[in-house]
Amino acid sequence: EKWGEKGARRCDANEIDRLEMSLRQPQSMVNYTSTGFKKLKAPKPLWDMLQNYWNQNKDNKQEENWGIGNVYTNNWEAPTYMVSVENSVLRGGGQKFKNEIWNAARPTIEAWTG
Repeated sequence: EKWGEKGARRCDANEIDRLEMSLRQPQSMVNYTSTGFKKLKAPKPLWDMLQNYWNQNKDNKQEENWGIGNVYTNNWEAPTYMVSVENSVLRGGGQKFKNEIWNAARPTIEAWTG
């Protein structure tokens, strides 16, 4: 084991939490469509903004830190990577860009959720 006994205990505790959440969460979910989701294209300005950011920064991915005992990915065997829009070190990234994304997505989300 990558984290030994301490990791095993945390893994077990996280798995119990995950299973309990799986039982609780559906009761509080609200479906906005009969299937519970809606697939649509992102508005072009939003898509262009994200695609431009990706093209500028895709070679600067960083390994995600899931913490000891995380059970949502098998990151101890297959690390996951991310190009975060919140990363102000990356070209164009940071809180301002994150706000621009939300502002560009807001009308579509509001039209869907009411």
